[in-house]
Amino acid sequence: MASEMKKMLWEELDNNRAAYSRILDRAEAEKREHLTDEETRELDELRDVAKVIEAQMRKADKFEEESAAAEAAMGRLHRGAGADARGGDFVYEATGERAALRAGESFRSHPMVSGHREPNEDHAVSQYGNLGNMVRALTTSGGAAVVPTIWSAQLIDLARNKSAVMQAGASVIPMDAGVVKIGRLAGDPTAAFRAEGSAITPSDPTFDNVTLTATTQSVLVIGSMEWFQDANNADQIVKDAISKAMAQRLDLAALYGGITTGAGSINLPTPPNPRGVLAALNAVLPANVLGAAANGTTQTAATYFGEVLDTIYKVRYGNEEPTGLIWNAKLSRQYAGANDTTGQPLRLPADVEALPRLMSNQVPSYTQGTMTGRATDLFAGDWSQLLIGQRLPITIQVLTEKYADTGQIGIVAHWRGDVQPARPAAFAVYRAIQGAV
Repeated sequence: MASEMKKMLWEELDNNRAAYSRILDRAEAEKREHLTDEETRELDELRDVAKVIEAQMRKADKFEEESAAAEAAMGRLHRGAGADARGGDFVYEATGERAALRAGESFRSHPMVSGHREPNEDHAVSQYGNLGNMVRALTTSGGAAVVPTIWSAQLIDLARNKSAVMQAGASVIPMDAGVVKIGRLAGDPTAAFRAEGSAITPSDPTFDNVTLTATTQSVLVIGSMEWFQDANNADQIVKDAISKAMAQRLDLAALYGGITTGAGSINLPTPPNPRGVLAALNAVLPANVLGAAANGTTQTAATYFGEVLDTIYKVRYGNEEPTGLIWNAKLSRQYAGANDTTGQPLRLPADVEALPRLMSNQVPSYTQGTMTGRATDLFAGDWSQLLIGQRLPITIQVLTEKYADTGQIGIVAHWRGDVQPARPAAFAVYRAIQGAV
């Protein structure tokens, strides 16, 4: 697979650039004005290897472009072909090429991302070596910097691993502009029996588009000045901290964006927040929002998993197939501790057991009437129908003066993107169901 080859090539290129930076860093640390002959030879070899890798990547890009063009020419728009085919469901309206990342595909391997280059990107990579070093350099001068594509993609991939909606299979779509239109299949063709000699009623699939409009999410990470200067693993810690904060906020917006009341302390007006699953269902398909009883819903012994099954089958009643459930730790604990009248653990129904169950504590526990602090929400859906638009680049800004009186430094990362449920019928939410204490 070209995407797997590109992933390996990116790793080789990362290692090559890191080795290149280590040689320069060593000379700088030793305060030498010139490199040794051996170091010069090593740099020349690394540059030659980098040229070979980049040539191989261009070939892989060309192969993917030709494959995409062939699919577009044949009019193929895959739907429901399973996780391995994800990415063929959606196309860029302007070009007809596939838009979403495939399952397991690195963000930076996507054709649009691999061809994206920021001005002076190579200089930044060779000068700093990694994102942690860039942040370190900025802590002495303040200001802001555009993160090179290679490091932005690393942050995005880390955020994908930490985000519940992305782990569930949300379709990540690189955006090369602030507004991008994504083609989708909005209605299926239908068939009908007919009498001999009667006219055939035409029925064509219906296509339209989803518009992704980039909005800005900002993440603030604060650390001591000494830590930024001394920590050997600052690069990994900074990336982990930023990506975790990005993932949590993205989960919150993807699930609740547009909700301002009725879910505890959540207050996510639209704009500036994108409209998430629950707000979209409230607006266009309220029948897929279940529960929301005045005093919440308490599970009963006779049908303990009834509400979970109702949520799953609400999606199936709309001719969609859920790919996962998302709930918080307290609701997960509530079902994990369910016992029958003899004290034996209740077995999960087959329909529940068959689905991945992902936890996100961005799903709150709140008070609903007399259900004090235990009400929460359950999300089910075909998560590939949730579009996460990802705009490049990511920008970082270092705040050296705001926290100077405490000897701390703040890092602000600005992420731009959008969230859109492509097919609202692919989702259902059960509101105010009882979680554990």
